[in-house]
Parts: sequence; structure tokens; C-alpha cells
Amino acid sequence: MDAIYCAGAAALLTVLQGAWLRTQTGAHTSEQLDHRNIVHDSLVMFFILYLLTKIYRVFLYHRYFSPLRHLPTPEGNHFLFGQALNLIHAESPAALYVQWMKQFPDAPVIRFLTFANTEILLPNSPNAHKDIFQTHCYTFRKPDRWLRMTRDFIGEGIATLEGEEHRASRKMLTSSFSFSSIKRLEPVFISKAREVCSLIDHAIESSSDSGTGMIDCTDTFSKATLSIMGVTSFGIELDYLASNATATRTTATTPSDYSFHQAYTTIFGPDLTGKILMFGSMFFPTRWLPIKANREYKLAKRWLQTVLRELIQQRQSTIRDAFSKGIHKKDDFKDLLSFIIEESMPGGSAEGIPSTHITGHLLQFLGAGHDTSANCLSWSMYTLASHQDIQHELREEINRIIGKRPSPSFADLDSLHYLNNFVREALRLYPPATIIYRHAGGDVIVDGIHIPKDSSFEIVAAVTSLNPLIWGEDAETFNPDRWDNLTEEQSSPYAFATFSNGPRICIGRQFALYEIKTILVEIIRNFRVLRDVSPFTIENPGLTVRPRDMKVHLERLE
Repeated sequence: MDAIYCAGAAALLTVLQGAWLRTQTGAHTSEQLDHRNIVHDSLVMFFILYLLTKIYRVFLYHRYFSPLRHLPTPEGNHFLFGQALNLIHAESPAALYVQWMKQFPDAPVIRFLTFANTEILLPNSPNAHKDIFQTHCYTFRKPDRWLRMTRDFIGEGIATLEGEEHRASRKMLTSSFSFSSIKRLEPVFISKAREVCSLIDHAIESSSDSGTGMIDCTDTFSKATLSIMGVTSFGIELDYLASNATATRTTATTPSDYSFHQAYTTIFGPDLTGKILMFGSMFFPTRWLPIKANREYKLAKRWLQTVLRELIQQRQSTIRDAFSKGIHKKDDFKDLLSFIIEESMPGGSAEGIPSTHITGHLLQFLGAGHDTSANCLSWSMYTLASHQDIQHELREEINRIIGKRPSPSFADLDSLHYLNNFVREALRLYPPATIIYRHAGGDVIVDGIHIPKDSSFEIVAAVTSLNPLIWGEDAETFNPDRWDNLTEEQSSPYAFATFSNGPRICIGRQFALYEIKTILVEIIRNFRVLRDVSPFTIENPGLTVRPRDMKVHLERLE
């Protein structure tokens, strides 16, 4: 936008300069002068104006002219990159935001600087979260820089659509995530939970340690949740939980080399170079760089999009044929793809939906629904290993209420009070998704602070869920019992924003909770998670709080 303004101003100044010259010299001379120099003068004027504008934007505006300069702002800024380098070097994607929350615990909104000293606002109170998520929900939209990054690999779906398109998509998809629809998935969740247990058994049998085995949490639960998404989203078995299935990072050189898991890992869970390219695409066209990481990314993306496109076409043909023969039953269990295609038929709630939106919905549920649940399960295993007393109490409750029942229902899971507290506490202490990005489409008031149009927000669930002013001095201690004695402020949905809130709250939250609890119940009642946890790191930068190399040891219960 600055370039357009500067180009217009340069053209105007060049015209004014020519008019002034005509008043100082003859018309014939000025015409000759204009023809010789007008392009040169315009370019020089443009570059001077553009340079001055950028100096103002980058070095002067945030310090002397911004209406937000009075807000609490952390120190230690790079002269050009602000806090961007500090965020990359932090121990986790959320660590620095939590540090700022502790530095300014009473501030409703914190301001920090990022690349080119761009101002970003961090809501720091439940009321600020409420104003963004609920009160002014549709005044805020996804920022262009976030859409540039994400639309490239997750397309046009519920997470990237805005306005009426978002409302229509959410209305259409809501029934597929109702309790009655999710309840039909009980057999899928139980089957996959048992496959996880079989994988653990295989690890124990293959181990040289007598009676114990080790699993990589991220790898194991990534395969588990991806297998669940294969059945529930696409209606296909991906078979990643077979004991001999391995998730590797070997380089694929042709589309035929890919599987869903490898394509997913390449696109959504790249190495450090891939992450830098992904986040850098917010500001620069980094995907144009002719380097290996981009070639692998484009190959994986092309493979995944081709597979989904063919799957959509096949399913559309199958359902149309069944409709024409009168043998299709809408009440039968259906995966998300079949549901969307049904609704896209004449008379359906999504009649006329573009195929790009169908692909986008599937890609976004695959990305969001797979990695976040896998991360929660990984952190749950870490907690079980670190708190043997909590693990014992969970097992006692499961054995007392469910016993040896082979297939616990969702009603059984809901009756496990301590398990429900455990999962909520895991999501509070280790919120899987790191940041929600928002951009103010107009002037708004956020917790009493006037926020001008075009201000950018980064909403971090850990900022409120770890705030000692809300959760007490033991906010960073894992304590499931705290959920039995919540204060009024702790009871606010905006103090616990793991699934977002308001009209845009995560549509798949109930799906994720039942998926997580079903797998945990099967593991806890069949295995003991031992205290030994290997050293691990947290991937950063990252869209989720994803542990790397988190390995735990288990032994089967008698």
C-alpha cells in the first residue's frame, strides 16, 4: 500500500514540477525537458518518498506517533526485528508471551514489536479475550499476513473464510459435530485406542528391558490421531498404527513416494528450515525460493491435493449413483467428506459449494484435528510419568466405574470425574494451539482501551490459563483438583481459551475431548507409565506446542 501511495505522490509531484518549469521557461523548452526527464524524475521521486515512508514506519512511528505507544511494551527489542528473534529463540512458541504476562500481569493489553517494528497487541485479561472473541467477534478478522501463510497449504475452508461464507460453512458443518453425530464414532475411537495399546505391546515385546517398552509420544499419537482422521474425515483406513508402520522423514522424490503421514509431516510439521520458510511467508514470498525444503513442500502439497481431489470426485460419483438408485440412506454413519457432499446436493444446506471449499474443509480438519489432539495426548503421558499419584488415582477411578468393560461408552467417559478434570488441566497447562491471529476491521474498545482500525492481535491461550492473578500462585502446577473449586474468574470461559471462544469457538472440541479420553482410558487401565522420561525439546517456531523426542517407558499391568 505504501508503494501505491508513493507512486501516486511521485507522479503528482512530477506533474507539478513540469507545470512549474513551464512557468519559468517556454512551452517548447519544457516539452523537450519533460520528454527527456519525466520517467527519470518520477522514479527518483518515488524512491525518495518510499525510503522516507519506510524510515517513518520502521523507526519513528512506533516510538513517537503511534496511538498505542502508551501501552506496556517489553524491552530488549532488536532495532529492526523487534521481538521476532527472541520469539524464535524462546524455549517454546508460548514461552515469551507468558513471560510478558508475568512482567505486566495487570495490563489488559500488552504491545510488542515484531519484524520491521510492526506493532502487535497481546490481550492479557479475560475481559480483553471476551471483547475479541465475543463482543466484537466479526469486527475482527484473520490478518492478511496469516492468510498468506496458511491458505497456501490449507486452502479455503472454515478456518480461513470470513463473513457470510464463514457463517454459512459453520452452519452447514455444525450438525456433523453434534453430540449425536460424534456418538456414532464410539467404535472408531475404541478401535484406534486398542491399536495404540497393540503398538505399546509390540514396543514392550521388542524391548531388551524385561517387561517394559518405550514409545515416542509425538510419533505414536500423531499416527493414532491421523488414523482416526482418516476414518472420520475421509472414510478410509490409513493403517498407521500397525506395529511395523514407521513414520520417517526420508525425502520423497516423486508423488508416488508419499503417504498421508509423510505428506502431512512435510507440510504441517517441517524441520527448522521449513518452519522459517512457512512463517517468513507472512512477510515475503519465501515459497518462491528454489531450495530443497520448498521443493519437498510443493511436492507433498501437490500429492495431498491430488489425492483429495480424486477422493472427492469418487465420493461424489458414488453418492450421486446411490441417490439416483434410491439406496442412499442419510442416517447411516458417514465421514465428513460424505456429509459435505450430501449437503452439496440439490436442496442441501451447502448446495453449490465450490470444490475448493470442500478440499479446504478437509485439509483444515486434518491439520487442526490431528496435531492438537496428538500434542495433548503427548503432554498427558508426560504428566502421568511425572505424577505417579495422579496416574494411580485415575486408574482407581477407571477400574471402579468402568471396570473390565471392553468398550466404554461416551456416557462412561463423562462419568469419570477425575479424568475430566485431568484432561482440562492438561489443556490449561499445555494448550496445544499456540496463537490465534486477529486484525481489527474498525475502531473498537478492548477492555476499556481504544484500539484503532487495522491493529493486529496475537491471542495466546497460555497467557490467561497460566496467569497467577486468575489461577493463583500455583498456576503452573498440575492440579486436577482445582477444577472442583473454581473462583468466579476461573469459571469464565475466557480464562480458559484452549478451544477459542464465542461464535468462532472450535467446532470440533467435543470430538477432540472424546478422542483424547478414549485413548487415555485404554492406556491407563492396561499400562503403567513409568517415571523415566527422555530429555526432549519443544518445536519452535511452531503453530502448536509440539514436543520433539518425548519418549516414555511403559509396562503392562497384570
